[in-house]
Amino acid sequence: MLASLTSAAPLVSYYELVSNSSGFSQQQNGLDAQKLNAQFAKMSANDSCTSGGQACIGGAFAQCVGSSWTLTPCSSGLSCFALPLVTKAGTSLACDTQSDAEARFVAAGVQGG
Repeated sequence: MLASLTSAAPLVSYYELVSNSSGFSQQQNGLDAQKLNAQFAKMSANDSCTSGGQACIGGAFAQCVGSSWTLTPCSSGLSCFALPLVTKAGTSLACDTQSDAEARFVAAGVQGG
């Protein structure tokens, strides 16, 4: 069960598509999402950013407004993750449970998220 962030702007940003490969690989999507989650883990709400950017910071969805992050907490029991897309190349940011996020990475053929 995936609770997406429908109130946010479309999830297309410099975080949206990490790979620009011509072929679709769910495993590559998983690797790309892992890379994003690792980057997000090092970020804080006080970091500067480029307007329009999106990330997951401290478990919340973050949008860059001006040069500052604005955080929107996920619903109770959910955290923000970069997740691998299933039907095309790329990743998306969404609020999800830890267990479902982990299952999505396993389904993509990678260990851990």
